[in-house]
Amino acid sequence: MSSTYIHGTSPREQERLLRQAATLEGIILDGFMADPGERVLEIGCGVGAVLERIATRFPRTRLTGIDISPEQVETARRHLAAQGVAAELVAGDGARLPFPDHSFDRVVMVWVIEHLPDPMAVLREARRVLRPGGMIHLTETDYDTIRTSPPDPAIRRFLDAFVACFDSMGDAHAGPRLGGRLEAAGFAEVEVRMVGVHAWCPSRAPQIRGLVDYLLEFIRPELPRMLEVAPAADHPAIRDGLARFERLAERPDGSISASIYKASASVP
Repeated sequence: MSSTYIHGTSPREQERLLRQAATLEGIILDGFMADPGERVLEIGCGVGAVLERIATRFPRTRLTGIDISPEQVETARRHLAAQGVAAELVAGDGARLPFPDHSFDRVVMVWVIEHLPDPMAVLREARRVLRPGGMIHLTETDYDTIRTSPPDPAIRRFLDAFVACFDSMGDAHAGPRLGGRLEAAGFAEVEVRMVGVHAWCPSRAPQIRGLVDYLLEFIRPELPRMLEVAPAADHPAIRDGLARFERLAERPDGSISASIYKASASVP
């Protein structure tokens, strides 16, 4: 599982991950339950943002996190210690987990599948380290589901350029693939739900602004790479689309929608 994390590991990105988990905790933990004493592994734990949320909601769980980046693991170790969260943190490869068979009751992966060069290898490893009856919980999206209204060709070109850029390093459409991949990895009782996000003007303009700001926090830094991937003739439309997307909340008839995929499955 070589690292292909498109957003990098800068201090700015690390802070963004902490804000993201705090802002989207309701979506991230939607459908997740853990009994006291359960052993929970997060694959791709990053800076420990999701582990912190699990610890807050389920304080008596036993938490373990693994990430391919030693830098991220060290940041997670400092952050969780500062928050008083006890967790075992390991730098390692999700495709070769350094844990015995049946070590965990639950595995969590949040926006990780989309960055993996071989997601099936990681899912098979997740199944191996889960006990019989253990559960896996996945959160992903499909960036093509980001839609604005009324239709704006420049905004669409900007968002399409981001999807193409993401696909050059990962999988911008990981969400719809979760069910089939879980079944192919040998999981049972597979369930996939779509959780929608939608806001409109004028009454929900602040929510539009917040969602646009959240998206641009990780899309805008990719603009140079987006322009590298896109034909030169599209560059003016992409830049114009970015500017128009930034101002979406100012439109009296503006709206925005996106879909997040929540998947769960068990080990037979």
